[in-house]
Amino acid sequence: MKQFRLTILFLIINFGGLAIGSWLMDNGPLTDWYTNLNQAPWTPPGIVFGIAWTLIMICFSIYLGKLFLEDTSKKMKIIFLIQFILNVS
Repeated sequence: MKQFRLTILFLIINFGGLAIGSWLMDNGPLTDWYTNLNQAPWTPPGIVFGIAWTLIMICFSIYLGKLFLEDTSKKMKIIFLIQFILNVS
């Protein structure tokens, strides 16, 4: 039950970070700037990135829930904070 709560917490934190990053980028990939770029012919459609990031964040949150059950050291919290800042930026 504790891992489930941690996983939910990390889902909220990770998707919140992506939402903040998107908001700071003024919706980034959804803007005309990105869609009008000269892209390679093998560039997948935009929906693929949304699906991929959703799956990545779900898996990452499950992993973090398991990890923080075993190790809640200051080092782990700092590493998580650094990756969160990088994700938002």
